[in-house]
Amino acid sequence: MRKLNIIVPIITIPFAFSALANSVYFTPEKISIGLSMGSLSGEAKERVYDPDEGGRKISQLNWKYKNAAIIKGNLEWDVMPWVSMGASGWTTLGSRSGHMNDYDWESPEQERWTDHSSHPNTKLNYANQFDVNLAGWILNEPNYRLGLIAGYQQSMFSWTAKGGSFNYENGTDIGEFEPGVSVIGYSQKFKLPYVGLTSRYRYEKYEVNGVFKFSNWGKATDNDEHYLRTTTFKEKVKNQKFYSFSADAGYYVTNNVKVLVEGSWSRMLNAKGDTSMNDYGEGEQGSEKDSAGIEHSNYMVTAGFKYMF
Repeated sequence: MRKLNIIVPIITIPFAFSALANSVYFTPEKISIGLSMGSLSGEAKERVYDPDEGGRKISQLNWKYKNAAIIKGNLEWDVMPWVSMGASGWTTLGSRSGHMNDYDWESPEQERWTDHSSHPNTKLNYANQFDVNLAGWILNEPNYRLGLIAGYQQSMFSWTAKGGSFNYENGTDIGEFEPGVSVIGYSQKFKLPYVGLTSRYRYEKYEVNGVFKFSNWGKATDNDEHYLRTTTFKEKVKNQKFYSFSADAGYYVTNNVKVLVEGSWSRMLNAKGDTSMNDYGEGEQGSEKDSAGIEHSNYMVTAGFKYMF
């Protein structure tokens, strides 16, 4: 139900709007909906720092995933000639295999990692995102548009790493985890307001669109479950930088229907934050400031259609 809750409202709301198309508020040219499918690939990074050692990095986990199937829906509504509203959302259609590598630097005198574990049996459990925005058009001509955009975006990602192998204490302790047993579960959540630029250019039946987004006000949280240690780490950062770029190219098969392909790339830059820890086995809890780092980057490729009412 998590997936349907994001896509279904975006797809169904425009049909309610279209019923009012003959009213004084709406015209057929002012509302459009889109639906597309494609794939998502990316990498998340989780870092641990030691404030007592000057903020030295002591651990890093890299969570990679590739070609996760997604479905995406979007809505655009020209409220008036110079203002438009938009909403979009996407979700994965199922889990997807990935790979996680866990590195530790226990010795301050050693640049190379002291401990490493590799987990080929890693899955991206789910990922999703929704976005709402408002655009103000600086230029608004029949064949081209250029505007400023402001909006809010929220995204979530979840992984589980099972089994794998380890190389600890500079190679003196080497072995394997039990196959199929969950070792680490990890999730990230990003909330960010953003600003940016949006543009559109049309030549006869061809059209190209581009959007650039930037934020310096992002908030990120994560949840790190170490199942074998029965320990949970929760981390949060503020004022995280984010930027993304997306572009699509389409062809109008009719006056109301456009087929298109789209590509997008985004990155949440690493930012330091606070950590809270709960060791259920030992019954211990604790917290530490400036000890966590959260980062994520991904790219998406989709193909679909857009319908103008």
